[in-house]
Amino acid sequence: MGKLIIVRHGQTQMNVDSLFFGKLDPELTELGKKQAEGARQKLKKFKYDNIYSSDLKRASQTAQIVNYMNKEIVYDKRLQEIDFGIFEGLTYSEIEEKYPEECKKSQLDWENYDFETGESPKEMQERAVSFIKSLDLEKDNLIVTHWGVIGCILSWYLSSRLQSYWKYSIDNGGIAVIEFCDDFPVLTGLNI
Repeated sequence: MGKLIIVRHGQTQMNVDSLFFGKLDPELTELGKKQAEGARQKLKKFKYDNIYSSDLKRASQTAQIVNYMNKEIVYDKRLQEIDFGIFEGLTYSEIEEKYPEECKKSQLDWENYDFETGESPKEMQERAVSFIKSLDLEKDNLIVTHWGVIGCILSWYLSSRLQSYWKYSIDNGGIAVIEFCDDFPVLTGLNI
């Protein structure tokens, strides 16, 4: 029985500022580094065969900190956060003011809305799931990634497609665990 041990990156200043950011590439704050250290301590109760990470700085920094087994980290762009396109770097109120029509479209058809120059949650889920399907799920795989990707993975395995995407809260430095028994996924930890 293999596991997906999924860690959300530590805090960045853009998290603090409540900005929409996916492809923007901030580093961890001091608190973000402490959150990653906390995740490292919690992860010591898990063994992992492989470690994978988004190549964006906030995730790669977190991966380097949590990698207590000192395995080679494999970076994969499919683990990057959603591309918010024209919304990148803006607060929600700035988006409402600057892009009122696009904001309304994003609310009405959130699964398929591509943020004009970005990608849709549906497209993000397709790439995230294609990454997971490339893994040997008989092994224990540690993955360091972003809130959106984690929501996509949990929703894919625990509901239908994006049905439960908004129903998971995963903190910066939080850990989620899915165990596979005969290809049957079971959520055994959330925000560990």
